[in-house]
Amino acid sequence: MKKHAHRQPRLILSAIVFAAICATAHAGGRSSAAHPQGTPPAASPPIVTAAPEWPKDDAGLNALATTVIGKWFEALSRGDSAAIEAQLLPCAQLVAFDGVTDRTLSIARVKNSATHDVQVSGVVATRVGGALVTTCVVRAKQRVGGTEVNGEAPRIGVWVPFDGGWKIAAWASLQQPSTRPAPAAPAFAGETALASEGTAMLTKFLDAQRAKDLKPFDKMLAPGMQVVNFKGQKTRADLVKGASYATTEPATLHDVRTTRCGELTIVTCNLSMQQKIGFSTLPPDPAPFLAVFSGTGDAATVIALGNTNRPK
Repeated sequence: MKKHAHRQPRLILSAIVFAAICATAHAGGRSSAAHPQGTPPAASPPIVTAAPEWPKDDAGLNALATTVIGKWFEALSRGDSAAIEAQLLPCAQLVAFDGVTDRTLSIARVKNSATHDVQVSGVVATRVGGALVTTCVVRAKQRVGGTEVNGEAPRIGVWVPFDGGWKIAAWASLQQPSTRPAPAAPAFAGETALASEGTAMLTKFLDAQRAKDLKPFDKMLAPGMQVVNFKGQKTRADLVKGASYATTEPATLHDVRTTRCGELTIVTCNLSMQQKIGFSTLPPDPAPFLAVFSGTGDAATVIALGNTNRPK
């Protein structure tokens, strides 16, 4: 594994900064009549829990990832919507075979789903700036809505330290039924300006891949970034190599949703993009897709990708 465990953070959702922003916004909204002139309001220091410490090496990162992933699946196995809520950031987006959900919909979805007999293996963790990027392979018995999705498939998650713990900013599961259904459009509203920004960022990335413009494509990939796709858990080097060999058709992005978590930009969509990789062909049918960027605009780099498409 590459030595990025000691990379200094470029993006951290600071609970202290978050609390300060909230406190400022709250103070700005107070009526001056509540405090007579000459009587300053009583100071109420925000309740903030110190950020957790980062592990010192790759072994520590993998141990941390194993812990947070285990905690996530424990909550899923119990059907514990409160525990799910506690582990998700407000900006979180989650991708599954049938589409994309936000935090609110994911919490509600737990009531209509079931997860049992979970076995997690192959945990790989990298630190990319202030984000913990994790991939793993999960074998489980699951029911999503009324659909059984048993078996084994990779997962990818992006976690950030927040309010004394680790919270999920993005999560993608490649677990799906034998016949992949057409994904539904997300049932949550998106912000138009953010969606346009996310569309431009993801389009730039996919266009460079399609054109085999490998130098700028390589620059768009952060050291330590990880990928999950139908071939399993992949790294930055795998993606660059794959782009050099693959034949990719122009992409069409449907139902784009973009959220911002500090310096993370999370872009999801139902992606239509036919691709031939060796003897495998990904169909042009729309499939849920996740991209997590560090930063915005031309300076943004990709830290995580989850592509749920697979050969028929």
